[in-house]
Amino acid sequence: GSLLLLAAAHQTGLLTSLETALSPNLLTVDPALRLACSQHATLRRQVLTLLFLEAVGLRRTWDLRGYTGDALALLTGRRLAYGYRHTERFLAELAKVEANEALTEALANWTATLWSTCARVLDKPVPVFYIDGHRKAVYADHLIPRGLVGRLEKVLGCRALVVLHDHQGHPLLVTTHRGDQHLTIGLPAMI
Repeated sequence: GSLLLLAAAHQTGLLTSLETALSPNLLTVDPALRLACSQHATLRRQVLTLLFLEAVGLRRTWDLRGYTGDALALLTGRRLAYGYRHTERFLAELAKVEANEALTEALANWTATLWSTCARVLDKPVPVFYIDGHRKAVYADHLIPRGLVGRLEKVLGCRALVVLHDHQGHPLLVTTHRGDQHLTIGLPAMI
């Protein structure tokens, strides 16, 4: 299944879109950062590491601390998978150069091209969808296991919702998850 996801990422142009977003102009804003002198293949492998964490059963970068499998290395084209510190440094440097906007735009454009192929054939307007995440408090007679939000004492019991909306904001599909799940974990399944 992981190799199928990798092939789909290559075939649909996702990697090309994300690499284009990480243009040399963006990455050379601060020459002191490692990103400024990273090779193209290194950036690709780091992006692949982030894309395929979930595919190998890791929920967050913190889980890389105990990861000893070979699947992530195989998916990224390395002999060994990147570790926690290397991946966190990459994310921190992306945040310093404010790459979030460029990467979000690239992901949105890529998603629009996937959804709009049918509309282009029929010469109709391109449909617009958006995905949103919510956390809802749950009131029940029995105890609900606490998630991350519950441990912070903000909400004792909650569930995370991932909602697919049409262009008018009407919900088309809603999935329910644990209260500590981040939207980025529910997003691939929704797409």
